[in-house]
Amino acid sequence: MRWIRFFAGRWWGLALLALLAGCAGPATPPPQNYSGSRTFPATGFTVENEFLHFFEKYGGEESLGPPISAEMEDGGWRVQYFEKGRLEYHPENAPEYRVTVGWLGDLLNRRRPPVPPSAIPAATETGRRYFPDTGHTLSGDFLTWFDEHGGTVRFGRPISQPFLLEGRLAQDFQSARFFWAPEQSPPVELEAIGRVHLEFRKRR
Repeated sequence: MRWIRFFAGRWWGLALLALLAGCAGPATPPPQNYSGSRTFPATGFTVENEFLHFFEKYGGEESLGPPISAEMEDGGWRVQYFEKGRLEYHPENAPEYRVTVGWLGDLLNRRRPPVPPSAIPAATETGRRYFPDTGHTLSGDFLTWFDEHGGTVRFGRPISQPFLLEGRLAQDFQSARFFWAPEQSPPVELEAIGRVHLEFRKRR
């Protein structure tokens, strides 16, 4: 009779697992279709649908600035320029990653050689973070701003160490350039990298 109790116990266990799996629903949420539009009187351009959703989720004008172009095609992707970045629509990505911020820092050839192994901080060091994909570190006010305003989704990874540019401390990222402004609150400014790249694109 032991084998009857053994299989009976397994049957009820399998039935319970099947029931719980059915209640849990799909492992990932279904893709969402965002709709809506917003026109910016200062520039006269409109942001719509998925781009508008991303724009509002990641800081709006404070982060990306106003739109400075209509949607256009570039490299087979739908893109739109903003004062401080470029949004891109990648239909080949998973739904939650279809809108990304373009790597304008890389497109402007701002990547610098990685730090030497001796400069890589220990994993336990909390005030400085190392990004192995690009070989650079992030610290201080730049690290705080980065974490509080979207991280790699908004800015990509650092592609340089901090450096002086026209008397100001700056650091380049795949999608941005930070300037340190200790006299201000918050003490970080973003370059108008969207406008810089759009003008560069027109000159090509």
